[in-house]
Amino acid sequence: MQLINRKATTYLIGAQVAALSVGYILRSPDLSATAQRQASIRNQQTETAFERSQAIQRAQTCLILASELPITDGTAAYFSSLKNGRIVINKKRPLPDGTGVCDAFGNTGVVVTDAQGSPIVSDIRRVPPEEMKEILTARGVTPRPTLRPYANKN
Repeated sequence: MQLINRKATTYLIGAQVAALSVGYILRSPDLSATAQRQASIRNQQTETAFERSQAIQRAQTCLILASELPITDGTAAYFSSLKNGRIVINKKRPLPDGTGVCDAFGNTGVVVTDAQGSPIVSDIRRVPPEEMKEILTARGVTPRPTLRPYANKN
């Protein structure tokens, strides 16, 4: 009788191990998909934190573009001035390559020259507008200086 109980116990343990193995094999795609999603979320959070720190660093020294719209990739960047209450864009005075620029909406970018030789804003990074305002206020910069760079959309 003990021999039969031992065999039955061995078979039951073997069946449980087999069932667990099959369950793990069937569940492993779900586990790997979950791990991939978690890794993707971590990477996105890391990228966002890096972009934000880069934007904050740029905001410490950026030139404010006088635009009623947020700057975007491809925005042309020239120096301008106010004459009789109107903005005059000086197309002969492009902002130099590598100049950090920003707007009141919390966007920062870097001026680069495109294939046609025009200065454009590229590599946009974002900061919350409230934080940008604090940084600019701490710098003693107002969003609308009288002689300023200007951004216009081509």
